[in-house]
Amino acid sequence: MQRNRLILLLYIMSLQVLDVITTYLAIQSGARELNPVVNLLLENAIFLIILKIMVALVVYKYVNKTLLLIYSIIMIQAILVNVFNTFH
Repeated sequence: MQRNRLILLLYIMSLQVLDVITTYLAIQSGARELNPVVNLLLENAIFLIILKIMVALVVYKYVNKTLLLIYSIIMIQAILVNVFNTFH
């Protein structure tokens, strides 16, 4: 059971990491961040990383199948938008 929880935490964190990386790549390619909170946090990466860790830990703490599905859809969609914006 502990191994499954660790894998789950790594999955949740990896989506957050991919979101940060693809956000920075998109911005470097000329895209703009439309989320005002994230836009403000982009000026100091450590605050953005702290926010992303906090979000991941909250999702992990309250995770159930429905929440995990919704979280996954939202995060994968955001990552795909960032990748699209990087190349367009």
